[in-house]
Amino acid sequence: MENSKKLLQKHVDDMWKCSHCSLCKYPPLANVRSARFSQVCCSMDYGMFHAWSGGGKLNMALSLLEERVTEITEEMRDAILQCTLCGACDTSCKYSTDIEVFEGIFDLRRYVVEKIGPHPIHAKFADKADEFHNPYGEPHENRQAWINETNVKANSGSKTLFFTGCTAAYRQKDMVQASVEILNHIGYDFQLSNDEFCCGSPIYRSGMVERAKSFFAYNIELFDTLGIEEIVTACPGCYAMLAVEYPAHLDEEHYEMWKKIKFRHMVQVIDEALKTQKIKIKEQLKKPIVTYHDPCHLGRGSEPYIPEWKGEKRKVFNQITIFDPPKEYRRGAKGIYEEPRRILKRLRNSLDFIEMFRIAEYAYCCGSGGGVKAAYPDMANQVVSERLDEADFVLQKAQKDFNEEREKILVSACPFCKTNFEDGIGASGKNLTYKDISQLVLEMMEK
Repeated sequence: MENSKKLLQKHVDDMWKCSHCSLCKYPPLANVRSARFSQVCCSMDYGMFHAWSGGGKLNMALSLLEERVTEITEEMRDAILQCTLCGACDTSCKYSTDIEVFEGIFDLRRYVVEKIGPHPIHAKFADKADEFHNPYGEPHENRQAWINETNVKANSGSKTLFFTGCTAAYRQKDMVQASVEILNHIGYDFQLSNDEFCCGSPIYRSGMVERAKSFFAYNIELFDTLGIEEIVTACPGCYAMLAVEYPAHLDEEHYEMWKKIKFRHMVQVIDEALKTQKIKIKEQLKKPIVTYHDPCHLGRGSEPYIPEWKGEKRKVFNQITIFDPPKEYRRGAKGIYEEPRRILKRLRNSLDFIEMFRIAEYAYCCGSGGGVKAAYPDMANQVVSERLDEADFVLQKAQKDFNEEREKILVSACPFCKTNFEDGIGASGKNLTYKDISQLVLEMMEK
């Protein structure tokens, strides 16, 4: 508990700076494009009480540190864990402040897990990951079994590794199959490794950071052994872990190995291939209407890693805290937002692309992350229903504007989003189709 308590104490100034303005619950006013779809915090929408917001969690953390609260009840634990860690609160707050909301609530999660243990369901999939190297408890030898259903051509000597990831390998095979078929089509040289382990994301984001570190070290050593210089993945959770979270938790030796590798998500590869015309698109006679959902890990969560700030913190006039040297901040705006939009715009002869109201760094979460879908399925269902309502609204409106019946497609680029959206569409009965962006491009390209 002492380790996580020290981490929490680093955020005391931010806890006191919170002015309860509620910017962590809503996008900045300049970015609100709809009264109906104006919330940004899916946790707050579910809990309907301040404790579920980013600011509320900082308040709880301060109360624990000052021992005004001495017991973490099950209800308090749930309020802390009923959060997808989407980062929207942090991005919205930093529109006008420098408060590290996300880091504070993540370290609060670590503190709670260290003090009273992880959620029982989270503990189970961590145990499975330890035993089977994936949180689903699937046989490790079947990790690349999806290859047998395709005509994949991989090069075992390539310096590029396609990192499959657990959810894509065991639950969303069609998505990863589309990705590698595109890579083969454009002549992108890569290898696959059955020795890859879970990237550690489900364990890490459930607050079991120390337990996740063994996965970090193993994978980095594997990449080094294989001589890997580039990693491509179709999973934003894997991408954000490998490219952004790993370096913050690696020792010096593993960090030097990590620095040798370039990380790319499939949308970056496809965007480049369309630009260079390695992918050519067939013109559609009846174009579908498409809207795009920004996965949280691909957007806010994939903003480049910034090393931990080290320097002197002092107050000017006993009021204003300054950092010397100046501190850099991750504000959520430098994630991967443009590439998927450029892809959809380059498909303009085959589809009509319509934006939702909450997009890019102010996008609303699908409800699947942070261990929520596993431990709190009711919350995951409510959140995805809200996002589907928004997608359905803009697609229905576009259909009226076109004055003709069109196929309506919700597109994203994440296996977790894919799972929750497909579940949500099935439960709601909405006349929507979900497609991963790799699947959409594969269907529309000339072969």
